Amino acid sequence: MGASFVSRIETGRRNTDGETLPISRHMLIDPATFARDFDKRPFYLQHNLRAHPLLELSSMAALSGRLHPALVEWNSGHAGAYGKPDQIKPPTLPCKETILAVGERPAWVLLRQIEHDPLYKALVDELLDEIKPLSEEVRPGMFQRESFLFISSHESVTPYHFDPEHNFLLQVRGRKTVHMWDPDNRRVLPEAALDDYYANVRSNRDQPYRDDFLASAWVLPLNAGQGVHFPLHAPHWVRTESDVSISLSITFRSRRSRSCAAVHTCNGYLRRLGVEPPVPGASRLWDIAAHFGYFGDRGLRGIYHVLGRARRFASRARARFRGF
Repeated sequence: MGASFVSRIETGRRNTDGETLPISRHMLIDPATFARDFDKRPFYLQHNLRAHPLLELSSMAALSGRLHPALVEWNSGHAGAYGKPDQIKPPTLPCKETILAVGERPAWVLLRQIEHDPLYKALVDELLDEIKPLSEEVRPGMFQRESFLFISSHESVTPYHFDPEHNFLLQVRGRKTVHMWDPDNRRVLPEAALDDYYANVRSNRDQPYRDDFLASAWVLPLNAGQGVHFPLHAPHWVRTESDVSISLSITFRSRRSRSCAAVHTCNGYLRRLGVEPPVPGASRLWDIAAHFGYFGDRGLRGIYHVLGRARRFASRARARFRGF
């Protein structure tokens, strides 16, 4: 991997207009690999965050106390790929102490949306500013920048799920193994699962998993100093292989992810009405209609209830007609 990488730390690049793009501070990414594989399949990158002061256990323990409680999750971490967060017994220690003692007892900690903290927002923006010149060429319209920190002990598992963002997972300390699937593999991720998630029927972290899925998985070892790209909606589960693991996930959405969300949301509400919707991409007319009909969840719920009442009225009318 090393020889094929272009060091953008030392030299900037120029875009198609001849403008010099920002010089990287933290990551080495092969532009050709990015252009070919982004949002299609995983690929590795390199980073220099292993000694970053904000990613030390003491700093993250302090961060856990500054974040809103709803953004902090921690548990024993003893689960397999099948595990759901609400099925794992929580530890007895507070989150701050759990982080500091992660090498001494089983633990799995998730700090969500750390960009709400000013110190971490600066780091998240630095990282995504390095990615944006590359992503804009293939998935323009970067918005909703978010970041998540995972702190875990040996053998802890992030259970099988998918995410609604473009994602880069940067391994800061320790080792992990990522099991990831092609997001277009409908055997492991049916269209209905995506529709149900966007229509608030089922959580993205409450997905069925079977061991025979592994036959089609990408198995990706991840060491400190490496990062890996997760395409939009790529299902995955992750296992910690070292005594202590620290991982930083940097994510964003794009015009394409927003369009996908619109279509899947509309399709999810149609499914709740008993209608089988067209697969996204199968009907450009429907995709356009869904996109422009996407008024947000509140508006779609209103449409859903109106259509539901209409369906019930039609059903009663048919029943009365049959009674004559």
